[in-house]
Amino acid sequence: MITRKEKILWILLGAALVVLFLLSSTDLIIKEEERKIYPISVIVEDADDANYVNFRKGMDQAAIEQNADVSFITLYEAGSTKQQLSLVDREQQDGAAALVVAPAGGKDAASAIISRASVPLVMAWTSENAAGAAGVVTTDFGQMGRTLASRIGEDWANGVPVYLFARSLENESDAEFYAALAGKLEEEGFYPRLTVRKNAESYRDVLDGLAAQGVRRAVVAALDPESLEETASLLEAEDSLSACVGALYGRGSTLSVLNGLDRGTIRGICVTDEFSAGYLSIWQAVEAAKGRPAKERVVLENYYIEKEDLRTSKYEKMLYPIE
Repeated sequence: MITRKEKILWILLGAALVVLFLLSSTDLIIKEEERKIYPISVIVEDADDANYVNFRKGMDQAAIEQNADVSFITLYEAGSTKQQLSLVDREQQDGAAALVVAPAGGKDAASAIISRASVPLVMAWTSENAAGAAGVVTTDFGQMGRTLASRIGEDWANGVPVYLFARSLENESDAEFYAALAGKLEEEGFYPRLTVRKNAESYRDVLDGLAAQGVRRAVVAALDPESLEETASLLEAEDSLSACVGALYGRGSTLSVLNGLDRGTIRGICVTDEFSAGYLSIWQAVEAAKGRPAKERVVLENYYIEKEDLRTSKYEKMLYPIE
């Protein structure tokens, strides 16, 4: 026969088991701390994401670690400051906790965006100090231009014709890169000739002109990844055009550019760690959304590389990051 003391012990044991079950499988007694989601809107200056593949990989990695919900937004018209400002307004109204913006337009664009922001703002790819922004993640485009000019000077005797191809000089980074590149080339004894793309035939017209003159060792430097890709495609498609160009240089690390470098169509490119840029942009944005001070300005190193560098561990990890 079960004694009264034994009954009490069984009842207490049963109650303890119930409590343990509730603690382990439900939040009725101890509620789990809810993880706050931070909506971050990233607004770039371009109309597509072709130049942001590695940047987006870095963003995605930071989003996982920082519990961020990232929206990546392109423009309908590349380089439109007006449209970008409209998107800044829209994303803030839709509840973005912070913004990451690569400014479209010249140096005044950064100031206009900062004055428009009512949530923490991180600026990407701007040379401005961006006073009022929560942070800046960029590289030194002036140094990049001077580095490329120096390498051209090492590879070629002055007096060789040098042609610079640009989609536009309205973008701040393109303009800074051009000014430094052209200035340093002139110091090296070259006389660079600039072609700003007006239509689909702009670069072809220059190359056709070289072919007609019988030029065989011209140097072409593209100021942006799109111009570099287009020029490489022209040179690969027609032997008469490639015969005019002694070497093609540029900047950017899109897959198309890297393939052109690997094939030897492109002689050398300037690159930076775009994965880290994306990662740090989101990290700073979330920290700012939490009310924590971020490092105000991060300037990433940039590098000049040629074909043989693609397979080195340093650059392979940077240019082909694993998602």
